[in-house]
Amino acid sequence: MRADSVAGAPGRFWFGGAAIYSLAVSVVLLISLIPAEGAGVGLVLAVPVVLSALPVLLGPQRIVVWGCIGLLTGFVLIGAASIGLFYLPALVMLAIGARQMARA
Repeated sequence: MRADSVAGAPGRFWFGGAAIYSLAVSVVLLISLIPAEGAGVGLVLAVPVVLSALPVLLGPQRIVVWGCIGLLTGFVLIGAASIGLFYLPALVMLAIGARQMARA
């Protein structure tokens, strides 16, 4: 059984996986960074969660998906020295979902 047939629309499985992964990573990082950096770090950690969740919340629209991929790529590259690389798997999941969406 294909992963996209489980979730309905093509790529929806991967979009959901990226959102859940980003949320889990952000929660773990938030727990470990609040004592050192303060509560303001929560805003920074919310960015990849929102970018990963938008394709799920708004539906798999081409402009939304590719916009989120572009913005998340920027986040990963800018934050590569600190927390950015933790979100690379979510970026890959979004790209796989976009590829499946384009094939359908």
